[in-house]
Amino acid sequence: MSRSIFSALLLLLALGSAAQDAQKPKKDTAKPVTMMVPAGLRLGLDISRLAVHYFQPYRTDVTVNLDARYNDRLYFASDLSYNRTAHEDENYTYRSSGFAVTLGANYNFLKKQVPKENFMIYGGARYGLAVYSYEVPEYHVASEYWGNYTGSVPKTSQLAHWFELTVGIKVEVLKNFYLGWSLHERLLISRNVSKQDFPPLVIPGYGKGYKNNSFDMQYSVAYLIPLYKVKQAVKL
Repeated sequence: MSRSIFSALLLLLALGSAAQDAQKPKKDTAKPVTMMVPAGLRLGLDISRLAVHYFQPYRTDVTVNLDARYNDRLYFASDLSYNRTAHEDENYTYRSSGFAVTLGANYNFLKKQVPKENFMIYGGARYGLAVYSYEVPEYHVASEYWGNYTGSVPKTSQLAHWFELTVGIKVEVLKNFYLGWSLHERLLISRNVSKQDFPPLVIPGYGKGYKNNSFDMQYSVAYLIPLYKVKQAVKL
């Protein structure tokens, strides 16, 4: 999965570089000019969680994306997530719910060519923390030798945290409205979570709780709330 992330990053960088080279005149004598451009809080919703619920109806996930521009290339970034899982079959019944937050930054690899160019290809890193609870009201173990056994796991509250790498694209399709997609590779720091006798099926904001790493893709729609201005070097 990590190879997929970095392969995607190299591909995105190559595409971005090629696109910028195509836009440049043969003899580029323009000098960079520093301008003040609008910036602010970009608020988005990950609509790919609807697809997750379609293929895994026992899961309900909501993820809100936030980022705020700090300077010409750097953006502070965060994801806020909620998960509720309710699974039941002939072997066990499972219930869980919780919240998660990630905090980090994105770096835009593209150099601006015009003041209103709002297309970005970025890479970033996050720290993630989830607070959740889960229970197994009933589970069944069938054995011809030992006989059938029925048990339960009482409701417990837990913390999980992880490190996350991401690459992605954001494009302004209408004034202040953006579409974007991103790839995420998450490495679980709380390794004891996945080693429990009955680990959580889903960790909010992370993914499958019985795995030490998780790969994810997001597709988001976002709106930029202009709040301030930042300096940006452009070629007019």
